[in-house]
Amino acid sequence: MQSYFEEGGIHVHLNRSAAEQANQQVREWIGHYEWAESPFKGYDHGVTKHRMPGGAFPSSFEQAEKGGFLHLMPAILRVMSLYNQIVRYFDVTPGSQITWVTCSGIVNRYAKEHGEAGVRRLIALLTKFVEEKGQDMEAMSEEERKELLQLFRNASGDFKNLLVGGYGRLPVGWQADWVYQSAFGDEWQAKIEARTDLSPLDTLKDDDLDKLRRTLSEAIGREPPEEEFILYLMHPKDAVSFIEFRERYGMAPLVLPTDVWRNGLRRSGDKVDFELDGKPYCIELVSIGAEHEGVIHVVLKVNNVTRVYPVATPRARKAEIRMAKGPNEIGAPINGNVWRIGNPQRGPIHVGDVVHKGEEVANLEAMKMENAVLAPFSGRIVEVCIKLNDVVKEGQLLFVLEKNA
Repeated sequence: MQSYFEEGGIHVHLNRSAAEQANQQVREWIGHYEWAESPFKGYDHGVTKHRMPGGAFPSSFEQAEKGGFLHLMPAILRVMSLYNQIVRYFDVTPGSQITWVTCSGIVNRYAKEHGEAGVRRLIALLTKFVEEKGQDMEAMSEEERKELLQLFRNASGDFKNLLVGGYGRLPVGWQADWVYQSAFGDEWQAKIEARTDLSPLDTLKDDDLDKLRRTLSEAIGREPPEEEFILYLMHPKDAVSFIEFRERYGMAPLVLPTDVWRNGLRRSGDKVDFELDGKPYCIELVSIGAEHEGVIHVVLKVNNVTRVYPVATPRARKAEIRMAKGPNEIGAPINGNVWRIGNPQRGPIHVGDVVHKGEEVANLEAMKMENAVLAPFSGRIVEVCIKLNDVVKEGQLLFVLEKNA
């Protein structure tokens, strides 16, 4: 680009030498990151139907592979192509994520509850409703209407927020009433009344910065400096993980060569040299001991000083995962990451706090979507069984509640 402008007589203020050096450095680095590239590559002509553009398409396959439902992808893509004719929205963020989470969730639910036959029935139902009956509910049988009204019963908070205008005006108008009835149940008419055409920027309330700072302080166990607090304001889901990562590993990922940071030193005599704060360091692997009760001992020479480090292996004794079983126990509705305990209005929730029926007590992130966990009844928190950034599985115990007397 610089050469193009220069040939046209337009001078470009660019340090060409520094740019070339940076380009060469990237060439040297890039080979170390092949492991992070998606194995699902190429173009898909069906994008005009399932409308998963750009990086959303390969990332959906990755998430399906990790979630153990890669075999359901053909069905999910087919459901998406039908869903997009029912719920009409932009194909870009957050639209593509909402489409993916909603449709993959519906297909997975049918697969869990009814097996492959249930998935085939779902596709047949939607095909008939969308392509044969023109989305005319009256043209469907009573049983088919009942099933359609259950379609979005487990929809995420982001899907529901989309329906009421939380992400801005819908491009081709509001969705059909039955979609609201399916998503909101008995509250569907009130939700329709509450819809707004206003931009989210016009309805967004000012944040309580003091409350947010206290929330971050509680999460990391200390007062955050301004830089960390600003990072938290911009990326509340990821900031806590990043801060904990930096506290655990310090400058190691920045000063160690990428291949050493990822793969480590593997054989006795392997060493790595680097600089930290202008001082040279050398780490050499001496030996790796045998595993005992999930722990191995690694002997390293750090600047010729021998040190021994205990390292827990994947077989180290782990805490047992408790599952929600009783009526007073709140379980995780999905597999996900705990990014908030409490809600924006009241802040963090602790043992002894009183919560009200329908109040958000936690929020799980899965596939870039938020999923609120609501109190099933009013009561007092007896036990909080999770902490921020925990990865939980569907049905795992999150809270124990005691009903109000």
